[in-house]
Amino acid sequence: MRRASDTLDPWASDTSESKGRASDSFGRGDGNQIRMAVRGPAVPAAPAGPLEIGHAVQLFCDAKAAEGLSPRTVRWYSDILRRAAARFGAHAVLDEIEAPTWRTWLVELRATLAPVSVAGYVRCLHVFGNWLAAEELSEAVAIRRLAKPRVPRKIIEPLNDDELRELLARAGTRDQAVLLLLLDTGLRVSEAAGIRFRDLRSDGSIKVMGKGAKERLVPVGTSSRRAIGRYLSQRGRGEPDESVFLAEAGTGLTFHGIQQILKRLKASAGLERRCSPHTFRHTFAHNYLVNGGDVFTLQRILGHSSLDMVRRYVALADTDVASRHDLASPADHLLGRAQAATAARVSRKRASGQIGDRRSRVEPGTARTSSPAG
Repeated sequence: MRRASDTLDPWASDTSESKGRASDSFGRGDGNQIRMAVRGPAVPAAPAGPLEIGHAVQLFCDAKAAEGLSPRTVRWYSDILRRAAARFGAHAVLDEIEAPTWRTWLVELRATLAPVSVAGYVRCLHVFGNWLAAEELSEAVAIRRLAKPRVPRKIIEPLNDDELRELLARAGTRDQAVLLLLLDTGLRVSEAAGIRFRDLRSDGSIKVMGKGAKERLVPVGTSSRRAIGRYLSQRGRGEPDESVFLAEAGTGLTFHGIQQILKRLKASAGLERRCSPHTFRHTFAHNYLVNGGDVFTLQRILGHSSLDMVRRYVALADTDVASRHDLASPADHLLGRAQAATAARVSRKRASGQIGDRRSRVEPGTARTSSPAG
């Protein structure tokens, strides 16, 4: 059998076949793989009488699985709809649940869920209702006409250079490779966890399976490839279908494993702000634009189907607005523009990490050889 090492020389710093395993105590059990029960060769038949919500949820989830949606997406639908069935009773007749009753439930959810999560529930209900109507199982008018709640648009501040260096300085060889890959590509955490040896290409890019089962090619910079190469020299080379990043148990590093890596490194670095895999995605997008990248290429790299989300990154990275304000600020003109504008520029650079303590700089190849105990 042809091994992955026969075609991946650009990704490795040497040809070591060491069987050492980089450690991560959080990688046991794959959070991305949903074991779905086998319910037989046929989708359950539609009921002859009134459609109960529990039966409707079962029909919907089976249909979505049959359509080829990812197990994670089907699980998302299932969790929300089964929560609704538990709230109203699995045997409640779907068409007898009126719109005010649904809205009361959404208000109840706001006590424990963030507005963006409640909006996700409504989005799920709309898909559910539209499917019921298309299948002629129910008109589902009350569900389909639920208004989407307003969600506050909060800016997710990117990590600055000093914060990134602090995290990298505390990362082992594997964890540094993971962090640099997230920073350099903006991959979703599930995409990074799903990388196999067959996905590493000789041209320095990675083939990624994104949302909606859409593949794309994502370029990877030299520093990130070298970090992955250093990790592979310790980890040992694998077969084409093996995960590139391994947990302590020798199984593939998972969605939750990467989340725990960042949680541990955040605590070690003493960071009090948000530091999640998605923060790295925002940081990549922000820095990519600030460093001269264009929005259309950024859209392709991130795997967005439209420019809507990319526009938020553009707003966050619009340093030109600040520069123009320095020149036209009424207060600066009144009190002495030169001194005030200079102080403003220095303050922004310090806040963004362009000016700061250089003690935590991490040079290529200086990562620790093992992950901190977690």
